[in-house]
Amino acid sequence: MLYYIEAIDPDGKKIRKTIKISDDANLLQLLDFLNLIPIKIKKLPKYYEYIQKLNIFKPKIKKQEVIEILDNLHLIIKSGLPLNVGLLDLAQDAENPAVKNMLLDIALKIQSGLSLSEAVKEYENVFSAVVVSLFKIGEETGNLDKTLKDAADHLRKIEDLKAKAKQALIYPAFAFFSILGAMIFWLVYVLPKIIEAFKDFNVELPITTIILLKMSELTRNYILYMVTFVILFFIVLKIFRKKNGKIRYFTDHILLKLPVFGIIVTNFNYAFFAEYIRLMISAGLPLIQALNIMEKSLNNFVFKTAVKHAREKVELGESLSNALREENIFSSLIIRMISVGEQTGGLEDQLNYIASYYYSKVEYISQNIAKMIEPIIIGILGAFMLLIVLGLVGPIYDLISSISGRM
Repeated sequence: MLYYIEAIDPDGKKIRKTIKISDDANLLQLLDFLNLIPIKIKKLPKYYEYIQKLNIFKPKIKKQEVIEILDNLHLIIKSGLPLNVGLLDLAQDAENPAVKNMLLDIALKIQSGLSLSEAVKEYENVFSAVVVSLFKIGEETGNLDKTLKDAADHLRKIEDLKAKAKQALIYPAFAFFSILGAMIFWLVYVLPKIIEAFKDFNVELPITTIILLKMSELTRNYILYMVTFVILFFIVLKIFRKKNGKIRYFTDHILLKLPVFGIIVTNFNYAFFAEYIRLMISAGLPLIQALNIMEKSLNNFVFKTAVKHAREKVELGESLSNALREENIFSSLIIRMISVGEQTGGLEDQLNYIASYYYSKVEYISQNIAKMIEPIIIGILGAFMLLIVLGLVGPIYDLISSISGRM
């Protein structure tokens, strides 16, 4: 529920703000907690909440801000400061309004008697299901400060991995659109002028030139329709991916098979899987529960489905390595190292080695992407230029001969 508040702050200044709170009874408690003296309190209609949700300009909470919060919570608990007081201090220093409101809400819930894991449950989409589970484990084991530090380090590592994966994909995307732009420019502006000159001199056009001419006419006449079709196709595909699991699985499977791009996405998911499972197991979470949370955290539907099937088999008593082997998506190296970890009792260490190995692979690819994609670029450009040469050399020779004959 949303409330419009006019109040006097501790410095005697009049402030106006909108406060979201889950329980009406806690409103005055929140104002007292914030040392605010209310002048006017107005409950806003329900549709205000929907407007806020639809607001595309609403400040978002970045993962870097979440990492900073976890680091600070670790220091607060380690120093012995009450958690609700520490959260209030963090909220006052927060520049992002979304972060400020979230921290105030969590602080109030803790003040009212909830644990940290219960207080942040509403913000699972911000912290992630893994981190919320780690809060609960840390509270149960009495190692909340260490768990918070591990969670911060984990998120920092994952964000670094995502950044490297995105960095690796920038060059292929740039190269693809550059080549596409160059081809369209040639077909729309350059080739028509050259071929028009051939027609003026009544030069007989070979089959390759006729193909180029047809391609040029098709591009010039239907370029807007093509662009519109591509945009609509991806919009419709996005909608169907949300509604239909089979379509999402099929398209994600195709993405994994693409050259270069598929390698990056696959290695990223390998590292992501191993790092997440390692962190949850090291915190004391049962393997089945860790796999269940892992399933929710994966974006690629092929990996999500594989983890789901593996979890179901582990629940029936099968080992993790055998369950993953039957899915035919995880590499033999991962299967082998997990199997060794299960046999020796060192699964956590093996998962750490797997995460580090594939993290290094993603980093290597991001640094050497240009060398990897160069042959593909040369091949596409070479094929296009070969078609142009074959289509233009013969007519140009005939054109020169015709001009020479007229002289």
